[in-house]
Amino acid sequence: MTRIINIAQRKGGVTKTTIAVNLAYELSRKYSNILIIDLDSQSDSSKFFSAIDTEFYVGDVLLNRKFDIMKAVYPAKVKGSCQENLSIICGRSGDLMSKLEMDMMGLQRREQRLDLHLSAIKEKFDFIIIDTSPSSNILMMNAVSASNEFIFPTDFSEHSLDGIETILDHIQDVKFIDENEINFLVVPSKVNKSAKKSLRYGKNYCFERFPNNTAKTYIWEKLGAFRNAELRHLPVSVAQPASEAAMYYKRFSEEVINNEI
Repeated sequence: MTRIINIAQRKGGVTKTTIAVNLAYELSRKYSNILIIDLDSQSDSSKFFSAIDTEFYVGDVLLNRKFDIMKAVYPAKVKGSCQENLSIICGRSGDLMSKLEMDMMGLQRREQRLDLHLSAIKEKFDFIIIDTSPSSNILMMNAVSASNEFIFPTDFSEHSLDGIETILDHIQDVKFIDENEINFLVVPSKVNKSAKKSLRYGKNYCFERFPNNTAKTYIWEKLGAFRNAELRHLPVSVAQPASEAAMYYKRFSEEVINNEI
């Protein structure tokens, strides 16, 4: 079964898109067909993979039930080279994603359209990674409906942990299930080792609240490596392949593969 993973967080700035991009890239080095779908209002995943000016985008898929979704699937590009095992359905920058939501308001089955389209093609892919906005909008509802797994980044701040609780409630409402039926993994990301109080608070919270759903991998804050990769719009393993930061994502991708979250 294709694993469709939604990377979600109500708090901004916790490397949600960075995790989506790097996880998709690392998975593509181990599997033959990975798809990333950019539903984020800023379309940063599309910028990372040089897919911002494609003929078709995710809006064409969601607005037209007869649209051939494969027309919107493009090879992801890294340093100008098309990636054999990694594809993307891109978003759009500016106000187009907001306009897309407005255009979807009057549509039938507007929260299920991505799921319905993916049902025709998902078996072509080993993993589908969905990058989302930090809000409970129609695009997020589509991502939730289509996904069978979830990854929630947290920087151990109270705000980001509250964000996870909000998303869990949202998923239960959208999918009409209980929390124990949700397959999810909480990943500590952008965590500052020197912020002892926050570190202790976050570890204790996750140990008590998510004892079986917290990743073993910590993506510690490495400002230089991450900033360099983001400025160049590259996965960390490409920007700085020998860095400790690159190893975080390699380990995390292995954990995702092995955990069957």
